[in-house]
Amino acid sequence: MVSIDEIEKHLGSKVRDPYGRILGVLSSIYSDVDGSVTGIEVMREDGYLSYIPSERVNVSPETLIVLPEWRVEAIKVEQQLDRARKRARALEELFSSKEIGSQAYEEMKKSLEATLSRLKEKAKSVRSTLRKRLGELEDEILHIDKAINHLKLGYTSGEIGEQRFKTSIEGLRSSKAKAIDEKSDIEKHLELLEKLENEAIVPQKIPIEVQTTQPKIEAPQQTQSKPIEVRIVSS
Repeated sequence: MVSIDEIEKHLGSKVRDPYGRILGVLSSIYSDVDGSVTGIEVMREDGYLSYIPSERVNVSPETLIVLPEWRVEAIKVEQQLDRARKRARALEELFSSKEIGSQAYEEMKKSLEATLSRLKEKAKSVRSTLRKRLGELEDEILHIDKAINHLKLGYTSGEIGEQRFKTSIEGLRSSKAKAIDEKSDIEKHLELLEKLENEAIVPQKIPIEVQTTQPKIEAPQQTQSKPIEVRIVSS
C-alpha cells in the first residue's frame, strides 16, 4: 500500500515506467481518509490525463515508477499459481503420511481442482495479453531500426550534420534498448507462467495397497481304501 506521505513529494515530477520511459508528470493524487493512495493522475506530453490505480504505482526515493498493466496481472496470476502448487504438494504429503483421511483428501482435492481451473483460465488470458504486447514491441524495434538506418544514410551522405545525427541516434538507440528490456521481461513472465501452470497439478489420489493373500490350495485328502473282498466259489 502506498501512502500519500510517500507520494506527495513527487507531485509535479516526471513519472517513468520500469524501463526508463517517461510517461508524464504526476499531477494529482487520490487517497482515502486513512492516507492510503487509491490512484494518481499523470499528465502526458500530449496534454491528456491518464488515471493509474495504486496497485501499479511503486515509489522510490528518486522517482515514481508506474508498472505496465500486463506486468501487474502477470505477477498476480504467478503468485496464485505458485500458492496453488504448494497447496497441491502439501495435500499430497498429508495424504501420503496419513495425516488426513480419504474423505477430507477428496473434498480438498475437489476444491483445489476448481481453483486451478479458474487460475488456468486467467493465465491463458494473461498470456494472450503478453503475446500481443510482445508483437507490438517487435514491430516497434523493427520501426526503430528502420529509422536508425535512414538516419545513418542521411548522415553518411552529408545531408545531416554530425551534432544533430549524434543527438538523434542516441535517442533512437535508447528507445530501442528500452523496448528490448520490456520484451525480455515479457518473455521471462511467459516462461514462468508456463512453468507454474505445468507444476500446479492436483495430485492424484495415492492408491492404498490392499494385502491380498493367495488362497491356499490344499492337497486332496487321501482316503484309505477298504480292501476288496474276494469270494472264491467252488464248482
